[in-house]
Amino acid sequence: MTQFHRYRTYYSNVTRQAFAPTKSGFPSVFDQSYDLGGTFTRISSGLPADSFANFSPCVLRHRGATLIAWRSQPKHFVFRHDMKYFYYNNTPTDIWVGQMLTDDTIVAPRKLINKPHRLSYEDPRIFIAPDDNLLCQFVTSTYATKWDTTKHKMIKTPKVCTGVIDEFGNLKDKYFPPIGLNMEEGKAEKNWCFFSDHDKLRLMYSTQPIVIKTPNESDKIIDSSCLKRVTGDHPTFNSTAPILMEDEWLVFYHWKFMCRELDRRPYLLYALGAYTLDKNLTKVTKMLNEPLFVGSTNDDLVTWTDPVGNDISNQPACILPFGCFIDEDEDLVMSLGVNDYFMGIFRTPVLNVLSLMEPVE
Repeated sequence: MTQFHRYRTYYSNVTRQAFAPTKSGFPSVFDQSYDLGGTFTRISSGLPADSFANFSPCVLRHRGATLIAWRSQPKHFVFRHDMKYFYYNNTPTDIWVGQMLTDDTIVAPRKLINKPHRLSYEDPRIFIAPDDNLLCQFVTSTYATKWDTTKHKMIKTPKVCTGVIDEFGNLKDKYFPPIGLNMEEGKAEKNWCFFSDHDKLRLMYSTQPIVIKTPNESDKIIDSSCLKRVTGDHPTFNSTAPILMEDEWLVFYHWKFMCRELDRRPYLLYALGAYTLDKNLTKVTKMLNEPLFVGSTNDDLVTWTDPVGNDISNQPACILPFGCFIDEDEDLVMSLGVNDYFMGIFRTPVLNVLSLMEPVE
C-alpha cells in the first residue's frame, strides 16, 4: 500500500506523458489519444483536497466559458468480513463543478450540493436548456453506502435527479423527472443525456434501440441494431449528448464486458464507440466499426486488497466521456474519466473521428 501511495502521489501531477508505445495489453489513454492524432491532458489542479478519486467528468461551453462537472470520491473503500465494501467513514461520492482555466487546471471548484447526504451522487451531465439556463442531471444511489439495506424501494435503486445551476454554482429546483422508470419503485434509471434542439429540450433515453423523448411529442425510436456489429450483445449505454454538426448529430456511446489479465485475474472492461444521426433524428447514418477508446490496465488501475495484501478486486478499466463539444478550431474537446480514478481533457480535430466512420446502409 505504501508503494501504491508513493506512485500515485508522484504521477498524479503528470499532465502529459512522453509517447512510448505500450508493449502489451491495451494502450494507455495517452497512447490511444496520440494514435487518434490528438492529446490527453490529465487534470491535476483545482481538484478537491485529499480526494481519493475524481472521475466521470462532463465539459460544456456556456456563455464563453468551458465548464466542468465531475464525480469526486473523498475516501477509499473499506471491506467488511463478507467482502461487502463501503465508502470509508460513510463519505459517499459528491458532484463538483468548476471552470476550466486550461486543460489541466480547474478554477472556482465547488460542491454542487454542499449539504451532508447519505446517498451516493454519481455521473453528472451538465446541459443547456433552450432558454440558455444551465442545468445538471446526476444519479442518486445507495452504491457502497450504509443505506444499501434500506427497504425504501425508491431510494434503493439508481434514479436520475435534475436541477438548475445558479450563478453561484449551487443546484436549485431539484426534482426527479417522471420519465421512463424513474418514478417506479425498485426500477433503475441512469445514463440519460438531455440536449437542446433549437427550441426543444430532448432526452437521449437509450441506445439499444435509440429512444429520444421530447415533451408533448411521441418518442423517436431509431433502429440501432447496426451497432451490434461492434458491441455484440453486451450491455450498451449512452455516453454523451448528441452534438449538431451542420446536417448531422455526433453521438458517443459505451458498452462493457468482463475480461481477464494474462494472470487470469478478471476485470470489467469498458469500450467507447460513436455514430452519427441525420439532422431530423430518424436514422443512423455512419458509425465506427471499432472502438474509439478501450479501458486499459496500463493506466492507473486501483486494486483493493485485504489487510495482508491479497487482491480482492479492482476498479473497472474504462475511458469514458460524459460530455464534449466542438470548438471554434473544429477540434473535438472531450472530458474523459479513466478507470474510475482520474480524469482529463482529450483534444483532436473532429475530422480525425469522422474519417474513421463508415456509412450505414
